[in-house]
Amino acid sequence: MDLNHLPSVIGKYITASNKPDPAVFVDCFSENAVVLDEGKKRNGKQAIREWSDQYHFAANVTLEPTTAKKMGEEIVLTCKLDGTYDKTGLPDPLLLNYHFVIVDDQIVSLSIF
Repeated sequence: MDLNHLPSVIGKYITASNKPDPAVFVDCFSENAVVLDEGKKRNGKQAIREWSDQYHFAANVTLEPTTAKKMGEEIVLTCKLDGTYDKTGLPDPLLLNYHFVIVDDQIVSLSIF
């Protein structure tokens, strides 16, 4: 899958992540969306807002997409991460896979590995 042809909500997610724009970031998700990150599940926009404020925006995380592929109902986007989080013991560069499930141009599920 070409990075230039991702669903618009994924582009919006990346832009809001890097700008940063927490309100637009959270608006990318459906009301009942689920996020799985670091082995913890967050259900609904309020929990996603709390997660993103604490673990994403407070750490100044930026995302640089490197590859994308469609796998069944998921779009798997590999991103290079940077930020002010503790990088002790992490690979450099840190590459994570973002598994998006999109319905009606909203993220209904996001799992990060």
